[in-house]
Amino acid sequence: MTRSLSIPLLWLLLGIPALVGAPKTPPKAPPRPAAAPKATPAQKGAAKINNPGASVAQRLMQMTPEQRERALEKLPPAQQAQIRQRLERMDSLPEQQRARMVQQYQQFTNLPPEKQRLVTRQIQAINNLPEDRGPAVRAELLRLRRMPENERQARFASEDFKSKFSPSEQQILSDISDNLPLTPAR
Repeated sequence: MTRSLSIPLLWLLLGIPALVGAPKTPPKAPPRPAAAPKATPAQKGAAKINNPGASVAQRLMQMTPEQRERALEKLPPAQQAQIRQRLERMDSLPEQQRARMVQQYQQFTNLPPEKQRLVTRQIQAINNLPEDRGPAVRAELLRLRRMPENERQARFASEDFKSKFSPSEQQILSDISDNLPLTPAR
């Protein structure tokens, strides 16, 4: 639904840490899991999983238009234009959807740093799965994130789950759904 529109929008905004006072030297990228294959050209248009750690997007969404403008002025003109377009699309989302995005960001930032890195790494891994595996794994992730803890653990232990997903996919699903379960809509 409309949530799928926010996933790629937030993911694209990850590349602008200068807006939020990030360190002058960029942090090292977390190592990719060995089992995560590279994305194929056919996957580039596929829906990706939102990384709620996109603090830039969340902070920009919470800024006043004047604050956003001051932050954007620090960027090159081409990047400013791209970000403005994305922000306009995000601002046009229904209030409930924007509130859910803020809630997911807050949930992510409440995780310890090592868990934030783990979730970020696993989101990258799931988004880089081959075309034939990505949709099934993303659909399962959504189901798992909506389950209460006890049902999720039972699903992980089931033979159906173990037969449908490779060990590396099982780990990705476990790491993300255990650390970022979806909270019910209000």
